[in-house]
Amino acid sequence: MKTIIVNIVLCAMLCTVVACDSWLDTTPPSQVPEEDQFGDEFGFRQALIGCYIGMANENLYGKQLTWYSVDMQSGQYTLHSQGQVYAMGTYQYTAQRSLTVLNTVWQRAYSVIANANNALKFIDNRQDVLDPLSYRMIKGELLAIRGMLHFDMMRLYGYGNLANRTDKATKPTIPYVTVYDKEMTPQLSYDETIKLVIKDLTDALGLLDDEPITGKHPADYYEALNDDGFFSDRSFRLNYYAVKALLARVYMWEGSDASIALARQEALDVIRDGERLGLYRWITTDVVGTDPVHSTEHIASLNIPAFTDRLKDFYLYNFLEGTEYNAIKLSEGNMISIYEEEGDGENADYRREKLFFRNANGYYTPLKLAQDRSTGYLRLNRMPLIRLPEMYLIVAESYLKGASIDLNEAVSYLKTLREYRSNYIKIDGFTRDELLTCLMNEYRREFLCEGVTFFYFKRIGLTDIPGSTIVMDDGRYLWPYPAIEREMGRAQ
Repeated sequence: MKTIIVNIVLCAMLCTVVACDSWLDTTPPSQVPEEDQFGDEFGFRQALIGCYIGMANENLYGKQLTWYSVDMQSGQYTLHSQGQVYAMGTYQYTAQRSLTVLNTVWQRAYSVIANANNALKFIDNRQDVLDPLSYRMIKGELLAIRGMLHFDMMRLYGYGNLANRTDKATKPTIPYVTVYDKEMTPQLSYDETIKLVIKDLTDALGLLDDEPITGKHPADYYEALNDDGFFSDRSFRLNYYAVKALLARVYMWEGSDASIALARQEALDVIRDGERLGLYRWITTDVVGTDPVHSTEHIASLNIPAFTDRLKDFYLYNFLEGTEYNAIKLSEGNMISIYEEEGDGENADYRREKLFFRNANGYYTPLKLAQDRSTGYLRLNRMPLIRLPEMYLIVAESYLKGASIDLNEAVSYLKTLREYRSNYIKIDGFTRDELLTCLMNEYRREFLCEGVTFFYFKRIGLTDIPGSTIVMDDGRYLWPYPAIEREMGRAQ
């Protein structure tokens, strides 16, 4: 019953938020009386849902930053020169289509940040209209959204491989906006910006530590607060463990020995608490056929209404190579590069066997985001933001880098992921370099259609992407600022 109620509530909010989205973006605070927008708890709930709707926009995590531009830049696909994503997928940032992407991603991200800041501006002074737990959860999620978006803007429009480029630490990067006004926010250094990301996420953790997903209280503790189901199904929100997972990403991006150790601890917290509380369930070969998006492994995801309409022109079971230029596909060579592996043991990796459709023309269409209910898929309209396997890979990598290298521990976490994917080729006895290669290959296999692999390549400063003939450098990894930002004097 609560699922029905929350869907009705969210639909009502969706209509309201969509209607007010433009004035949230453009109307000065002085023209929106506080009592009108934030006069009750519903106003803050509405603002929070508006942020998630903004994040699900096709210019953010509903397309460009997950399964489209960012994913195409991982070099794993075969792109047609006349396809819409070809320019971005081949790092031609001066092409008109690329300029449009670069501008709209930036604008949409900072629009969502502005909306979060607008709610944060009032929330501390309006605790009288909020249930105390609602206050903590809403504010925590708003801070997490602000931290996540700034972090991803820095990952896109800033430099990678920071651990090996200490000269970049004091250079300016993207503006970190924490207030809702018209003043231009000055740029800060990479070090200062990462500290602000960590502060927002750490503050969010402190506020979310009582939320339902943590298991600190019995279910009836939340009944009065959640009588309309607004706080149900926390996997669709930046919940407590999603924030921990984001912190693990941030610490790995910073890359110092101390940060790698912190990343390991955050990832281990997610893994161990997830097991203790039964939060996540590995998708195995017997169930992947009805859940290709691996929904039970989602630490956080977004609901994308009418996702089918957004995907239908790109994920085609069969297509004409000479006319349907936008089809997302992998060649036989791409598949071999990603999935073939030599060694002792059985390798029936279901990611190859069950997550692709081989077309009549010999190309492979990914099925991870397939939305065809007639084929038995049960989890539609979901776009994962962060999944459990990434935590295992972060822990494994942390044992291959930093101050406490332990090859056996790295093997253990890699094997867990691989065996749940039906890959039993032995990696015991591998050298550190061999395990790092194994780790990279798992990113390639695991995160097609999610945008994660490109960020991993950029983080480690990979110059030769497997399966691609393009040599990567800053000119290709670094998304250029929109022209208007450069005209205002932004340094990149």
